[in-house]
Amino acid sequence: MRVAFLAIGDELLRGESREGNGYFLAQQLSDRRVPLEQVRIVADDFSAVAQALADFASSPTLLICSGGLGPTDDDFTRAAVAAALGVPVIRDLEALAAIQGRFEALGRPMHPANARQADFPLGAEVIANPFGTAPGFVAHQGELTAVCLPGVPREFSGMVQAHLDSWLRRVGLHAQAPGQEVTLRLFGIPESDMQGVLSGLPLYSAAKMRSLPTWPEIRLKLAPLAGQAQDLAEFKLFLQQVHHALGWRIYGEGDADSHPAAVLRALQSRDLRVAVAESCTGGLIAQLLTSVPGASRSVTAGVVAYANSAKTALLGVEAALIDRHGAVSKEVAEAMAQGALQVSGADVAVATTGIAGPDGGTPDKPVGTLWLALAWRGGQQSVQLQLLGLGRARFQLLAAHHALSWVRRWALAVL
Repeated sequence: MRVAFLAIGDELLRGESREGNGYFLAQQLSDRRVPLEQVRIVADDFSAVAQALADFASSPTLLICSGGLGPTDDDFTRAAVAAALGVPVIRDLEALAAIQGRFEALGRPMHPANARQADFPLGAEVIANPFGTAPGFVAHQGELTAVCLPGVPREFSGMVQAHLDSWLRRVGLHAQAPGQEVTLRLFGIPESDMQGVLSGLPLYSAAKMRSLPTWPEIRLKLAPLAGQAQDLAEFKLFLQQVHHALGWRIYGEGDADSHPAAVLRALQSRDLRVAVAESCTGGLIAQLLTSVPGASRSVTAGVVAYANSAKTALLGVEAALIDRHGAVSKEVAEAMAQGALQVSGADVAVATTGIAGPDGGTPDKPVGTLWLALAWRGGQQSVQLQLLGLGRARFQLLAAHHALSWVRRWALAVL
């Protein structure tokens, strides 16, 4: 029995929307050690949907479909599945009542077109949708089990989380025990350099490696070659070598970890608080930190001082200092960090000032120039980085992660 995913929607093929439901499903299946063998995207076209169903029915398949269950004329999934099964579409009165009840709870009148969302192939099992108006359904054709769900990501993910295990059991698939694979989260080293470091380790041959870059970070997945005791022992030694070789560049473990969360852990381990002064990153550092639950324990303030006048008014940076050295300079970055430290009462402050582009560069300070500064009680440190060849958004993201890395390394005393 294989598991496959079918996404339905013109907008996916035209680049008007990103297809994220297959990604979410793949993650959920991977957590259960069940492989997703195929992903397909088809248009909002009756024959295309029907042909895809026929193709997947050629072998035992659990097919999870996304999309085409809306109230408009281009939502063909229900009719296409019914045609593939050779059965009529019928209206489920219980599902209709649930849809009407949802509109009443929202205080909105139900348009007659929404009634078609209660239509299903004869014999299909209706799946309640507590997240939206379109119920899903399960239908069978020979060795094909088709689970059809709405394409709205919040609805799709909620229904998958609630029912995936039961769908897998129904077709004889079961979640497997977690394997020995370890996921390390990295920042501060290019993928090629990481490969060079790892391949030079004495026990490199004792592990299988998968590198999954999500710029500007890397998820490094390592697993032992086999399950024998000697293999596992060598793998554990290899992991120690990896940690020693990559050092601070490893900020965490597991797919759910994040760089901002690692920064907050480091601060909270010493009961420290951080403030942020941002120019070129425009508040991104503060946003990344405060997106993590519990950030209020460690984040005191974030100041976006984009204009020179704001640097002076909000952070106390002297106008003469800016005139003398320029806003993008070591002196101004350090003054911004010191200003944030003073106005916030934090233990450490990080500041960024740079040229994100595409304009504004000079021969001395080209586009991509970044000054990063840290200030703490009794000290400060600054560095110039040249983040060249990046677009504006990528420059800002990379600059923000460099700032996060500096704060974390300072908190861990490895800066």
